[in-house]
Amino acid sequence: MIDYLPILEKIAQNDPAGLRLLYDAYGSKFYTYAFRRWNLSEDDAWDVVYRTLEVLVLKLSGYHFESQSKFEGFMYTVLLNFVRQHYRSKRTKEQKDIQFIGIDDEIGSYDVGKQINQAAFDEYYSSEMTESAAMVHFKDCLQKLDESERDLLLLRAQNYSYDEIAILLKIENKQLKVKYHRAKKKLIEILEKSSTNTANDE
Repeated sequence: MIDYLPILEKIAQNDPAGLRLLYDAYGSKFYTYAFRRWNLSEDDAWDVVYRTLEVLVLKLSGYHFESQSKFEGFMYTVLLNFVRQHYRSKRTKEQKDIQFIGIDDEIGSYDVGKQINQAAFDEYYSSEMTESAAMVHFKDCLQKLDESERDLLLLRAQNYSYDEIAILLKIENKQLKVKYHRAKKKLIEILEKSSTNTANDE
């Protein structure tokens, strides 16, 4: 396992080596997750990976992580946001003029040879900046679910049918509705327990 601290240090220094370390350590893992788990095409999977890496380079220096797992959890949250954006765009079939912004527009020392969709970039940051404390708490609780449970809840929240979810996650539709309700119940229990613990601490 590659230590995340040197990656953060390089990124904080605007050193291009930080992006290379990030790509070497997680590029292939991100691609496999997007390609196999979410059934993206090769081109779409790599597009999501590059967008994720670009946003991470801009954001990571502003965060403190208590552990490797917290660091990786944050990165996969960003990755999943871009995967969801991809499917929202694909599903609504909106034809919009696309403007692009290079990573070097934000950090002059970086030149990754890729560009990021301005609309996706704005959507990601606007949604994150307006998050309430309750939403942050909800996301923390959501991370305590198994990956399959979390993906199922997120997709159902976006009104995907069980048939569509089965295709996206490459699983059988059988008992998917039951699994959804179990995951929902589990999340509610986690939220209630977390709220109780917070109240007791106060």
